[in-house]
Amino acid sequence: MSINLYANTKFYTISVCSDIKYESSLNCKDNILKEHKFDIIITKTSNTMYRTNYGVFSSLDEAKIEMNNLNISIKKFKPFLLQIDKNNTNFEIYEVYSKEKTVAQEESKELKNEIKIDETKNSFIEKNVVTSDTLNSEKIAYLTFDDGPIAATENILKIAREEDIPVTLFFIGYQIKNNEKIYENSLSHSNVTILNHTYSHANGKYQKFYSDSNLVVSDINKAQNLLNMTKQEILNDSIPLRFAGRNVFRLPDIYKNDAGLAKDQTKRELLSYDKVFQEGYNIYGWDIEWKFDQTGKPIQTPEEIFTHMESAHKKNKSNKKNKVILLTHDIMFSNHFNGKENLKRLVQLLKNSGWSFKSINNY
Repeated sequence: MSINLYANTKFYTISVCSDIKYESSLNCKDNILKEHKFDIIITKTSNTMYRTNYGVFSSLDEAKIEMNNLNISIKKFKPFLLQIDKNNTNFEIYEVYSKEKTVAQEESKELKNEIKIDETKNSFIEKNVVTSDTLNSEKIAYLTFDDGPIAATENILKIAREEDIPVTLFFIGYQIKNNEKIYENSLSHSNVTILNHTYSHANGKYQKFYSDSNLVVSDINKAQNLLNMTKQEILNDSIPLRFAGRNVFRLPDIYKNDAGLAKDQTKRELLSYDKVFQEGYNIYGWDIEWKFDQTGKPIQTPEEIFTHMESAHKKNKSNKKNKVILLTHDIMFSNHFNGKENLKRLVQLLKNSGWSFKSINNY
């Protein structure tokens, strides 16, 4: 019996796997999309194979952005965009696996999605099943600080020492040259990890910079040569790095471009991202940004950032389950912005809520 869905809107999704066997769709859901961020829908109409669809998007542009950001393990299945019009489509099968429930299913086989048909209304009903909050009990914060070393970096070092937490400092090459004493002081802290944030910071001209892959690699290598190699963390022959002005991931298990860029600009910059990764760098973006205004003053309060981190964890909106990378900038922690007090306040809020802290090399 087919299911006719009555709704007022259509939506877009990313079709990842198609097969004549229903079991293959379940296998796709369970094994290929283990670290998914979105709902998974398995569909079949009378004239199609079983499809495993990834995500529900209200617009075609939104779906395109997410398809461009799929990790390598999903991209190899040649995904394509699919429009589903719930007014007109008759489904032989239509199963929804919400991301919260599917994550729980992967960790506890006792949880189950239940689907039933209300024959009197001829409509699809998804019966929600209890999920376990205890599966999300671990909370790990990665506090990262960009664009140092500068005078305000000293306040970050003080809080890291006073609160006895690891922090990750992404230093710009030319700032190291300009503030050698602060850099040397940073090296003396055992719980501080110092990493590459390019040499020039693209001189603020990001589109031009990332459109020249040779320039990007040269600039990053120049910064790397300045870093003290006894302090520099090298993981599995890969060197951690954060791009300037780009929220990009290139890790063995995460392939993600900056969702804030236009599609055409992303295409122009892709060669640079991939070439840097091939040069032996692991590229780290972030999950949440603590923003600042033109003067460097933080826009959000520590309480607001804490709330955002709690929400990202609870709703599984970070790039890795139970792990949240926070982006901040050294200038925000200047004395005239009460920087030391603000950072200490955030750390204490996180500690009191059960968060632990790690440096990015333990991500």
